[in-house]
Amino acid sequence: MSAVISPTWPWAPNLAPEWLKQSFNNGWTFGNIIQVTNQNSSAPEVEREVVSEHSYGRQIGRLMDAVVALSEKVPGAGKDERVSDLVALAKDIEAIKEAARRRRLTELLEELKSLKQHDRAEWDRLMKAVRD
Repeated sequence: MSAVISPTWPWAPNLAPEWLKQSFNNGWTFGNIIQVTNQNSSAPEVEREVVSEHSYGRQIGRLMDAVVALSEKVPGAGKDERVSDLVALAKDIEAIKEAARRRRLTELLEELKSLKQHDRAEWDRLMKAVRD
C-alpha cells in the first residue's frame, strides 16, 4: 500500500518535494537480501513467525543433514555430482562450526583464567556452581 501526495498538499511547493511517494505495510526484509511481501509469499505474517522461531539457516541445515544422511543409505548416491557437492558443502559448514566452537572455548578459557586471577570470590562461586 502506498500514499501519493500531490504538490498542492498543505505545504508550499518550495517546502516539499514535487511528488512524494511513501510505501508502508509493504512486507519485511530478511538480512537486507530477501524481501518478503504479498507478491512473493501467500502468507508473509506466517513466514515471519516461522523465521522468528526457526531461521532460514536452521531450516536449510536440517534439510542438508537429512539429505546427507539419506545419501549415505542409498547405494551409489555419492556418484551423483549434486549429492557429492552437497556432502562436501555440509563438511565445509561443519568445519566452520567446529572452528567457531574452538574459538569460543579459547575465549571462555581466557575469561576464566582472568576471573580466577582478578576475582577469586567469584571464581570460587562459579566453580561451586559447576560442581553442583
